[in-house]
Amino acid sequence: MPRHLTLILTVALLCLALSACSQSGDDGQGHSESTTQLYRLTGTVAIGRPGAWAEVCIETDCSRANQEGVYRLLSERQRSALIQATIENADQSVTELTSLYRHEPEQTVALVNINPTTDALLDSWSRYQLGQTLDVCTTNPGCRNDLISRFTPDRQQAAQQQLQTWLAPEWQTARNPFSDPYIADPGLDWLDDLHDHVQLEATPTGLNALDNEGDILDTLNYATLFDENTALIAIGGDALTATFEIPPPVPASNNPIAIDYQAIPSSPFTVPLDWQVDVSGTRSDFQGALSFQHTLVGPTGRITTGSGALFAASLTDPGPYTWVVVATDSEGNQATDGLALQASANDVISQPSFGAEGSCSTSPLTANASNICISTVDGGSLGACEASDSGSTQTQFSPAPCSPASQQGGVFLGSCTSVLNQVRVYHYDNPQRNTGETLTEQRARLRNQCVNDLGRDWSAEPPE
Repeated sequence: MPRHLTLILTVALLCLALSACSQSGDDGQGHSESTTQLYRLTGTVAIGRPGAWAEVCIETDCSRANQEGVYRLLSERQRSALIQATIENADQSVTELTSLYRHEPEQTVALVNINPTTDALLDSWSRYQLGQTLDVCTTNPGCRNDLISRFTPDRQQAAQQQLQTWLAPEWQTARNPFSDPYIADPGLDWLDDLHDHVQLEATPTGLNALDNEGDILDTLNYATLFDENTALIAIGGDALTATFEIPPPVPASNNPIAIDYQAIPSSPFTVPLDWQVDVSGTRSDFQGALSFQHTLVGPTGRITTGSGALFAASLTDPGPYTWVVVATDSEGNQATDGLALQASANDVISQPSFGAEGSCSTSPLTANASNICISTVDGGSLGACEASDSGSTQTQFSPAPCSPASQQGGVFLGSCTSVLNQVRVYHYDNPQRNTGETLTEQRARLRNQCVNDLGRDWSAEPPE
């Protein structure tokens, strides 16, 4: 998936797109009355760099992220739950991070990021409200349920607002680190850049902000962190400027295992086909046999696993695949590597499904920009977001769907779909533009452009 232009994100988009800002339907303990069905979770694992090949688990269901930290996970969900990522570092240490999936029975695709801020806020809330570290709390079902139910969207929003004030100007805009689109690239995403230079550490009394040398910049007590009505003093631009001059530490590689693989075919390719990978060329500095565990994540998040030096799978669905192998040597050392694959359909898809991978939003929204969201066919040959024909409109990658309700304060007007081109464009009102057109007039104009000018299909109803 190619990277995209600029990244200025809003909390409103995905709160509306994914209904992640409320927990209606829960009984207060995170349990829903809805029947069990499959839910598709996606998001980015990051620590100031991508959580490449990270293992991502929600309760007993696990998946793997690709090299950019983007994961897909298919799970039967009936309640809200913590979601955890384990990232293997080059020095064989691991970084473990936690986030929160808020269950909405009617929202079957949810964007849930896992990063140092989500982990620090959950750890802070656990210490503040439950008197337990997050690590301890997650091992106790009662504590875990209390954490989930008591960390309400309101408390989360208050903490995000306080962080924006405390870490200004480096915390640049209103941002939901849990469910707003996130790119694990400090050059494209200011929050990822912040994670590269400011470390958040929950302590018994408050949240510390530290630089990359371990020096404490400031401490924010929890009563202030979770109350947006309590005034606080920002750390300050000068202190943060000095902090950003300290480069992030890079773990040195000391792994005795060197993974070597041959995939046939490599990406991209068309489906259906039989795919295989050979890791028999992998070597360790220690003598003895190597063992291998393979995980293949399909476009919907379905998992195929296997073991041995040879791994094969029949691929039928178009879309992005992630293959990850874990090699273990005779001394118990482990190394992880993987490959991102892209499968396209050979012909125009007869029953296209839009919006799981390759959706994007416009940013920034100005009076001259088109308030749109572009969604490609899942697994289509386009495979990426493209900027609109308005030179003032910019797009960004998101692994989550376009909103069927509103975007950046503008209500949904309709969608223009081309199965042949494998693209669907969602149109929204631009609240900053005053053309004198009513919503009905805007819809009529956009419909004429879609049908008469482009020869595509228009719908004023949110697509199913």
